[in-house]
Amino acid sequence: MKTKLGFIGRNIRYLRRERGWTLAVLASRAGMSEVPLGRIERGVNAPSAAAIYSLAKALDVSVDNLFAEEHETLRLHRFEDKKTPFLITPDVEDIFSPQLKSMAKDIIEGFQALEDICAAQKRARIPLFVPFDTNEHGMEILSLTVRRYMGVEYGIVFDYFELFESQGFRVIAVPMPKALDGFSYYDPVNQNAFFFLNTKKNPERQLFRLAYELGSILIMTAAIQRNETLVENADQKSSNKKPFTANRAARRFAATFLMPSGAVIDTVRQLGIQKKQWSYELLLRIKHRFGVSTEAFLYRLDELGLIHPSLLKSLKQKITDHYKKTDYGEPDFSRRLLTPNGRLWDLVLTGKEFKEGRKEVLEIEKLFEKRKVVKKS
Repeated sequence: MKTKLGFIGRNIRYLRRERGWTLAVLASRAGMSEVPLGRIERGVNAPSAAAIYSLAKALDVSVDNLFAEEHETLRLHRFEDKKTPFLITPDVEDIFSPQLKSMAKDIIEGFQALEDICAAQKRARIPLFVPFDTNEHGMEILSLTVRRYMGVEYGIVFDYFELFESQGFRVIAVPMPKALDGFSYYDPVNQNAFFFLNTKKNPERQLFRLAYELGSILIMTAAIQRNETLVENADQKSSNKKPFTANRAARRFAATFLMPSGAVIDTVRQLGIQKKQWSYELLLRIKHRFGVSTEAFLYRLDELGLIHPSLLKSLKQKITDHYKKTDYGEPDFSRRLLTPNGRLWDLVLTGKEFKEGRKEVLEIEKLFEKRKVVKKS
């Protein structure tokens, strides 16, 4: 029979897996046996005060972390008093392997070392705490606000990697397991971030993930400032709509960030495209300007009332058929061109010009090559 304090065991298991530890490893670090620890994690037994203290110490968290009854409360506790970059992506924690964590740690430390050697600015040029309303419209306003901070507002952006790097963000493109599109680390000291993107994914998915991760960070920092979690607003609670979770909010942010209403509407009007004039070829050609998937662009056109409903079914079917044949690949002739890891390799080249830091830079360069960090062409 599970105890009423079963959430403590759930938190212990979550924190253990986040570190990539087995039950045996945590038991050894906490000075206890595997069997009782396993029973605590499953909620069968309640831990003693001594066990809680030992486990919190082994996991390097406060006791409050273990007593967080809700998962989001646990996440907030983990973000307090952080001094080094930490993982914030909400949907990768269950598959974030020790190998990935080690790779991220190596690259983050190397990146920061290069910034120190080159005396480069570490702080992001735009604020990473921006108030917003917790609904879909609020996320659209938030995305437009961020675009204004970046100086693009409704403009078409042809290289988002370069745009993000010009804001001081660290964007890293590396190969990852197929299950991952990417993840990010928040750097609280410098109010900045490290965005890791999977080079095995097509450019459209990389760009969406980049915007998604920025949205996740903005959502997380707002939650910390407000001392609350992201929940649906009162109107949504009383309706049949899906809960407005952090994941859903980040996806909405990404879609509206990459396809701001003003930019999409202006583009369509400038070309004189009427609602009934959309063809599959035209859809591909115009969506390429925004760097998004064909499916996402069609959805946005429909949402903004820029396409006639009679065309939706046939276009959706054609898109679906293409995705099935290519395992969700985008048509080759519409593929987006990106410049990966520009700031990172620029720092490597700059660092080599410093006599005192040259040796360390060469070691960092070898490490990046070992980690298969894509080189700037």
